[in-house]
Amino acid sequence: MTLKKVTCIIVTYNAMKWIEKCLRTIKEDDILLQVVVIDNNSTDDTVNYIGLHFPNVIILPQNVNLGFSGANNVGYEYAKNFGADYIYLLNQDTISYPNSIASLIKICEKDESIGVASPIHLSRDKSKLDKKFEDYITSGSCPGYISDSTLGQLKEYYPIGFVNAAAWLVKVDAIKSIGGLFSSAFFHYGEDSNFLTRLRFFNKKCVIVPGIFVHHLRDEREGKMSEAFEKKKLSIKKVEIMTDINSSYKKSTNTLFRYAGQQLFKGNFSGAFELFFYPLISMSKIKAIRKSYHSAKII
Repeated sequence: MTLKKVTCIIVTYNAMKWIEKCLRTIKEDDILLQVVVIDNNSTDDTVNYIGLHFPNVIILPQNVNLGFSGANNVGYEYAKNFGADYIYLLNQDTISYPNSIASLIKICEKDESIGVASPIHLSRDKSKLDKKFEDYITSGSCPGYISDSTLGQLKEYYPIGFVNAAAWLVKVDAIKSIGGLFSSAFFHYGEDSNFLTRLRFFNKKCVIVPGIFVHHLRDEREGKMSEAFEKKKLSIKKVEIMTDINSSYKKSTNTLFRYAGQQLFKGNFSGAFELFFYPLISMSKIKAIRKSYHSAKII
C-alpha cells in the first residue's frame, strides 16, 4: 500500500518553552512525514534550538511576523511542492501521541466529505478537556457527542461546527477545491473559523475523533483570554461575520448590526461604532474577498 504523504506545519513565535515537547512527541510509523517549522521572526532562540536538536525538521525562518494565517500559507505551499496528500496544522504549544496523524488519516479515508479532522484536545495535566475545546461541543454544534459519550457508545467521529486549528489534519484536495488555505483577511485568530465556513459552503465537513488526543498547553488558562485578545475580538468578529459566504452580504450586514446593538446595550459605544460602520466603509474590500472565495485562488 502506498504511504500517504503528510506535511506537519508548525508556526513558531518565541516557542522555547514549548517546542522541545512539541517536536519530540511527533512520532509516526505508517506515513511519509515531513515536519516544517515556519518561524515568525522569533526574538528568542527557537530557530537555533530546532536546528541544533532536531536536524530532520525543516525550518523556514521569516524576516517578519506573517501571523498565524500567513505563516501557515507558507507551509502549505511547501507541502504542495512535497506532493502532500494531507497537511497537519499543529500549534507550537501542543504535546502529541504516537501515530495520531495516521489514525486521523484512516478516518478521513472513510468519508470523502471530511475536509478537516481533529483529535480531542486535552488540558495540560490530562485530567480534563481543554476548556475552549469543551466549549465548542454542544448538542447543536456537535450532534450526538454528548449523549454518546455519556452513555458509553461513541462513534468513530462526529461532525462539529468549529474546532480551533491547534491540531488539524486537512486534505490537500479539499484545500484546493475551496481556493486555498487561510484568507489574508485574517492575521491571527479568525482564519480557522473562516476556513470552516468556506469548507461548509463547498459541502465539506470538519470532524472530531474520539480516542485520538492532543494536549493544548494554551497560555489562556481555564479558557480566559488575554486582555489584549479581548480588545481585538470585536475587530476579528466583524471580519468573520462579513466574510461568511454561507450568508448573503445583506444578511451578514444585518447580523453584524445586531451584534453592534448588543455592544451598544453593554455600553461599549466605540465597539458598536466600529461594527456598525465596517460594512459601509469597507464594502468594496469585503465584496472582493467574498468573491475570491468562489474562485480557484482566494485572497
